[in-house]
Amino acid sequence: MTEKKHDLNLDLIRSFALVAVLIMHYYDNSGFYTVSIDGAGDFIMACVRLLFTSCVPLFLMLSGWLCSGKKLSPRYYLGMLRILEIYLLSSLACIIFEALYLGNPLSPREMLSGLINFEIDGYAWYVLLYGGLFLMMPFLNMMYHGCSGRRQKQVLVFSFFALSVLPSLLNSFFHLYSIWWAKLYPICYYFTGAYLGEYLKREKPSRFFLALVAVIPLFALLNQFLFHGEAVNYDMVHYDHYQVYLVSLLLFAAMASLDLRALPHPASRLIYKIAELSFAAYLLSWISDGIIYREFVPHFPRPEDRFIWILVLVPLSLLSSLIMAQALHWIYLPLDRLLRSPLLRLLSPSNDK
Repeated sequence: MTEKKHDLNLDLIRSFALVAVLIMHYYDNSGFYTVSIDGAGDFIMACVRLLFTSCVPLFLMLSGWLCSGKKLSPRYYLGMLRILEIYLLSSLACIIFEALYLGNPLSPREMLSGLINFEIDGYAWYVLLYGGLFLMMPFLNMMYHGCSGRRQKQVLVFSFFALSVLPSLLNSFFHLYSIWWAKLYPICYYFTGAYLGEYLKREKPSRFFLALVAVIPLFALLNQFLFHGEAVNYDMVHYDHYQVYLVSLLLFAAMASLDLRALPHPASRLIYKIAELSFAAYLLSWISDGIIYREFVPHFPRPEDRFIWILVLVPLSLLSSLIMAQALHWIYLPLDRLLRSPLLRLLSPSNDK
């Protein structure tokens, strides 16, 4: 999550990924997975769902793009400080939310247990995922840069694709392939992002967008046939699925290739700001989603009647999450400076003698 240099295209990808996460939360809370897909509106919702399942893969590929040059050092591990600080502050906000809005005050024992087990914030599972990836990054980079050339790097990416993503394709009709390694998908996306960062020619984004327009309806039609119109089966089309991998790859390449130099300054500033607050906003969306969907869902008993409200509820969740994230950053930034300075002095070369 630490950038090599400021790049508006990467800010756009991060901002889009945040919005995509909130849209996926809408699907989780709207009842989409309980319906039968038998109309044009339901089919469009299936296509939208497939597009925005790219949320976490986009974040993981960004890590590969940005962090593939990181090397093992004591200072490297200070990068985790920001993640933990924001996690702890957002968890404190969730504790207050539990007590004041849900009427469920936590005991000190429950608070400590929830913090250690990443359970207070229901979206904190990503902190565990990214934290583990962060610990591996220097060693993954040794593996990636240990390849002698482009061809070996392609073999490396394909090897992790074959282990973690390919089973979802080969097992579509019959169980032909072991899924034992499917949980390696974060490493697959990390290496994919590292490869794109090194070799992607950032030009002609239209070809990537056209490919997206072609494959998303095609995949949705295929799923309609395979799933017999039951949306519950879309839950299987997740981050380790070949459709999500291809859509994420095309979407990442398309946004990374856009020429944003003519973008008005206010729009550039907005993209940058959303990207800056994205991690905190993601964690704090547990609160905004908890309020919005708790109040909204009872008014529309039929899931089909809720779908149009995606156009209102997702922007509302995004705005409220960003406002809370900005407030959290006002606390986080001075806290980070307070903790980081003595740690940097402790890790300075003069202290290694």
